[in-house]
Amino acid sequence: MDNDAVIMTACDQRFFALCSDLIASIKNTCGTLPRLRVLDVGLLPAQAAALAAMVEKVIEPDWDVGKDMNLPPWYRAMTARSFLPKYAGDAALIAWIDADAWVQRFAPIQTLMDTARDGRLAIVEERYGKGFSAERRDADGTMRRQICDTNTVKAHVRACYEDCFGVDIAAAFGELPCFNNGVFALRADSPAWAVWQEVYTAALARKVHFMAEQLALNVAIRQSRIPIAPQPQEANYTCHLELPWYSPEKGVFAMPGDEDRVLGTIHLCDTKNFSFLPIPQFPQGEPRAMALDYRSVRSVIAQAQSAQTQDVKAGDPARNAPCPCGSGKKYKQCHGHIA
Repeated sequence: MDNDAVIMTACDQRFFALCSDLIASIKNTCGTLPRLRVLDVGLLPAQAAALAAMVEKVIEPDWDVGKDMNLPPWYRAMTARSFLPKYAGDAALIAWIDADAWVQRFAPIQTLMDTARDGRLAIVEERYGKGFSAERRDADGTMRRQICDTNTVKAHVRACYEDCFGVDIAAAFGELPCFNNGVFALRADSPAWAVWQEVYTAALARKVHFMAEQLALNVAIRQSRIPIAPQPQEANYTCHLELPWYSPEKGVFAMPGDEDRVLGTIHLCDTKNFSFLPIPQFPQGEPRAMALDYRSVRSVIAQAQSAQTQDVKAGDPARNAPCPCGSGKKYKQCHGHIA
């Protein structure tokens, strides 16, 4: 990765573990950590210090929009995003990755960044999928089943469009999948930043909504005010629309039904709220209970590697035992085969 490019993200105290995992995943896939800056939108002092020891800089952003609207501190992760050149130092190219994402393969991110050098916004358009249903624990400890599906997502999108941009925009764009700004790249000197700022400022004046700044960007794109370079799903796989498939044999997540399309970025979105999810497994798509966060996935892989090492030392007595990854296969046919 060239030194004139910087990766940026934002987090508060609730997202500290996820942000730390994002940083670890980038370092793991790149070998060394590229330039990376974190926007502090509500970290504890010790957390900010810990992140500052890992990255180029931790910055507390201003209220670039909504200063007098009594918004929570974490909302600056949204208001600062269209103003990123202000916080990017001398970087000529800015890439953004949400803190609730982690990088499995860096190549799609590198391609996204390289593509953006011609001045276009490199971004991924979401793909509506099968959604999912899983048990989650509420704050009071109650377990309940939650369904994430296309209709629910579309309803949220349409409501935001109507509240923040009016009924005509909602009618025009409400059924279309979003360009997801959880992962994107754009030149620091692009006029697209000013367009995004203009549309977002007007939207926020109408209604405070969690999705307002993403849909402001979508409005600008759909109205052809910001030129884009669409990127494949591998660069930003949004798990709330359809769960990725897991390959026990290769130890990676891939596009549903296509084991060869290994995902670059696993963007947790709403799935971060679930301890376990029914992740389809290659080759048949049979669901197995797995967590999607980086730390849990690395633990599964580490357990498999440790089991393989012990098998070698003991003459492989456990190769016919179930694989600890939960695939349901024998270890020798799963992660033992990889090792």
